[in-house]
Amino acid sequence: MKQKYTITVADIEMNVISDESAEAVEALVGIVDRKMREISLMSKRCSKSEAALLCALDYCSEKIKVQRKLKALESKLALTEAAVEDLEAENEALKRELELIKGTN
Repeated sequence: MKQKYTITVADIEMNVISDESAEAVEALVGIVDRKMREISLMSKRCSKSEAALLCALDYCSEKIKVQRKLKALESKLALTEAAVEDLEAENEALKRELELIKGTN
């Protein structure tokens, strides 16, 4: 259920509406606030708007990297699953072969 929260990021207060819990919103606000303050400390001439944009760019960049890594891992998983299926089929064939050998003795 959507709830309205009053948050403060880099000394800017605003209202947001979110489906997330108060704890989740607070955690997110803390992360963004720390990142914006870090950016502001690195460049004293950086306005809050510029810090917010740099923060957004940084998080978007990280999201893209994580998505690429996830896609690569999903591809590896698919290959591994296919290999497991092949090995299971080979195992079943060997079991049948063993049963045939046992039956002829």
